[in-house]
Amino acid sequence: MAAAWERFIGHRVLPKAALVVLAAALVAGFLLVRSERRDAHNAEVLDTACGGVLPRAAISGLLPGDETWELYRDLDLTGPSGRGPRTLLRCSVQWDEFWGDASGSLELAAVPVLDFAPTGVRLRDILSASAAKEPRWATAYLDATTRFRVHASLQGDGAEVAGAPEKLRGAVAAAANHIRDRGGCGGPAVKPSDVRPPPTGPAEDPDEESDAVPPSCRWFRPGMLDGRAWGRDDREPDGVTGDDVDACSLSVPRAKPANRLDHVAEVGSVSWRGPLLPEVRTAYGAELAALSGAPEPESGEKSYTLAVWAESSCSGARTLSRVTVTTAESALAAGRADRILAAYLAASDCRAVKVLGKVWK
Repeated sequence: MAAAWERFIGHRVLPKAALVVLAAALVAGFLLVRSERRDAHNAEVLDTACGGVLPRAAISGLLPGDETWELYRDLDLTGPSGRGPRTLLRCSVQWDEFWGDASGSLELAAVPVLDFAPTGVRLRDILSASAAKEPRWATAYLDATTRFRVHASLQGDGAEVAGAPEKLRGAVAAAANHIRDRGGCGGPAVKPSDVRPPPTGPAEDPDEESDAVPPSCRWFRPGMLDGRAWGRDDREPDGVTGDDVDACSLSVPRAKPANRLDHVAEVGSVSWRGPLLPEVRTAYGAELAALSGAPEPESGEKSYTLAVWAESSCSGARTLSRVTVTTAESALAAGRADRILAAYLAASDCRAVKVLGKVWK
């Protein structure tokens, strides 16, 4: 043994090679232990997040497996409370790349629906109800025991994973069913196919200040009516987004007025869904009956308003939509109304569109 050891340490290469092998084995062992601990930690995060209802197989495919996930702002208060859940759940799983500055997060939240209660279905009623000085928000939780909204978002590399939208829909459905089960809610279980994607719209123009534009108005571009971008002194768009109705009212400064009255055009858009549809057909019964049968407007008026109606399926929900265009020249409203309606419905992810007709107001 002594002779063999002497020959080994006296060898020109073997001692160094042995040290390299030993170092590699130690590093590999360290990385293996670190990986096992990370995997166990990450599994615990998924078991805990949002009451442990997130589908592990789907969600783990969206998160980087070589990073350590951390759980933030986790809250699950969906136990029985009165007639059902009042305070719901939220969770955020975040990570930072070990060798870089990139980071990402998966966030999911469920909140009660505290929508305003409009006094009517017409555009002015919807907008005035949302702008009331004393909204129902302070006491709305008393009525928010059976209606809630669940949404999820993914930031970072996971958003580029194939099938990411479908996996997120699965997480949203799982969270919704967790709340329903804990709250004793009836009805059929929520399926991933029931989850609606967020509305999409045209690409933002970096030259336009869209931060002040309500989401329900962001589909419109001033160029649709030969207008210019909104300035500081122009009336800001007014809009509402709700579960059963989306509404917008805006003014468009005309870039090249055709006459002394042609300085501002106006556009209004409303989409109604669900329980509001019968009331809409009643409130607008006369207008709907006159679609495409009303006479052309007489010349000499200070302004002309053309209303266009359509039925469609928007994000899976049966929808009735109305767009109005008000201009100083009837030809401008008549020539642009169809395209404006089409842009509005396309931005709202509406399919199977059936234009019902037009009527001058």
